Amino acid sequence: MDYESFLAEKYDSFMTLCPYIEIYFPTHDIYYLQVSEDGMLVDLIVFGNKGNSAVYFNSLTRVDQLTIETCNRYIFEKFPAIKTIKISATYNEYRLKKSFLSSKANDFIIDLPTTIDDFYAKLGKSTRKNIRNRNAALSRDYPQAKFVTKLGVDIEESLIGQIVQLSYERMKSKGIIPGKNHSDIHAFFLLAQRYGCVTYLEINGQVAAGSIAYIIHKRIFLYMIAHDNNFSTYDVGFLCNAYTIQVSIEKGLETAHFLWGENEHKVRLMAKPHPLYSYQVYRVYSLDFVLKKCQAIISRTIVIIRLSKYSKPLRNAIKSYRRRRINS
Repeated sequence: MDYESFLAEKYDSFMTLCPYIEIYFPTHDIYYLQVSEDGMLVDLIVFGNKGNSAVYFNSLTRVDQLTIETCNRYIFEKFPAIKTIKISATYNEYRLKKSFLSSKANDFIIDLPTTIDDFYAKLGKSTRKNIRNRNAALSRDYPQAKFVTKLGVDIEESLIGQIVQLSYERMKSKGIIPGKNHSDIHAFFLLAQRYGCVTYLEINGQVAAGSIAYIIHKRIFLYMIAHDNNFSTYDVGFLCNAYTIQVSIEKGLETAHFLWGENEHKVRLMAKPHPLYSYQVYRVYSLDFVLKKCQAIISRTIVIIRLSKYSKPLRNAIKSYRRRRINS
């Protein structure tokens, strides 16, 4: 059986596909569990072992709790060295024994209409006006500016590098420690060669804004968006996002995933939050279980406080301090 095709058709998640697993988890021992009903394959659970930990690769998917519980028992019985199992970014909320919620985030999703006109009709009046005015200003000041789309094997590693560099510089300017950097470029490129959709705004031969996304069947996952701060006046990051949605509709895609992270652009483009849950499952209760659970609770509390409007002065102070350190 072609398991790669089954994974793609069943789960529609780029994080569950074999190329993604091979690129990002090269040191794990990879296994899979088949779940069948009446002789028909209904689930294919892929996991990897490394040291005393296992991790499921069925992320950005919905797998029912009974299946997860059965797989947990199998892993603990089959691999005595495994002490913990990690469940990452599932749309299902679980109640599992000897487990705790390690993190919670939102995947911001747009159900795409069939026409671009329908999409813009659903946007707020001020958003439509902003897109129209920014595009007009951009065309007036930079008549040669153009949006470009590249897919799969047409995507160059240098283009990926330019977008990652823009993201890195923008994070630095905001006093945020970048989560992705130059060491990730080759991995992005390898996956983009199979499933990539890169859209970017070119001004005077340079990338002013760009998006790295992956297309799986009728879904597009926007993994990274970045722009040059020198063109922030034109809101080029937002325009690039809007252009990516336009490309997605033209290609007949049905769903756009903006993934995790709170961002005003996602709300303005009518993306709706869908909770993502991550868990740690333990073989036995232990002191480590208690400590890690406490750490997870503290971490989630800090995130809630950090996103609160009351913490904005403190966040700004921390960003200012980081900017000074990064630029010194």
